[in-house]
Amino acid sequence: MPFFLLARVLSVAILLLSNRAHGHVMGNDIQCPAGSHASFVHNSYTYNAPLHKFTNITKSWFNIQCNTTGTDGVPGTTRSGVFGGAPFNETLTMYDRPHLGAFAYSFHGDALTYSPPNKSAVHFDGYAETMRLEGICNGRATYIDITISVLQRLDGRI
Repeated sequence: MPFFLLARVLSVAILLLSNRAHGHVMGNDIQCPAGSHASFVHNSYTYNAPLHKFTNITKSWFNIQCNTTGTDGVPGTTRSGVFGGAPFNETLTMYDRPHLGAFAYSFHGDALTYSPPNKSAVHFDGYAETMRLEGICNGRATYIDITISVLQRLDGRI
């Protein structure tokens, strides 16, 4: 178990250091209103598929119709739509493609309320995601590193 924790800490440190080395700032500092609770999830995955299988995908984001403003890959670009009955608004805060074998992005989402069928509504005060994809094994496989942070209200107010 301690090795697993050490591996997670090292992967986050490497991600942060690699982005600092390239001069990038991950601008995903979401506001923490009173009564909210921040949670973070960090995962890494490896797939036996080349990077282009993940980066050459279009119009596949959960098959949701999105409206966008701005230019693809330029921070400040926005995406909005409806997911599970809840409207969402997201802003790209960082995009980096230093070479064809690597790709990283971050975005920030505004507050939203998600009401699944026959369940209580859940309100999120904001969320952020940072993802890095990199080709490994001479381009035959892909490493994906993702960190998601969510602010959820503890008091049940919607």
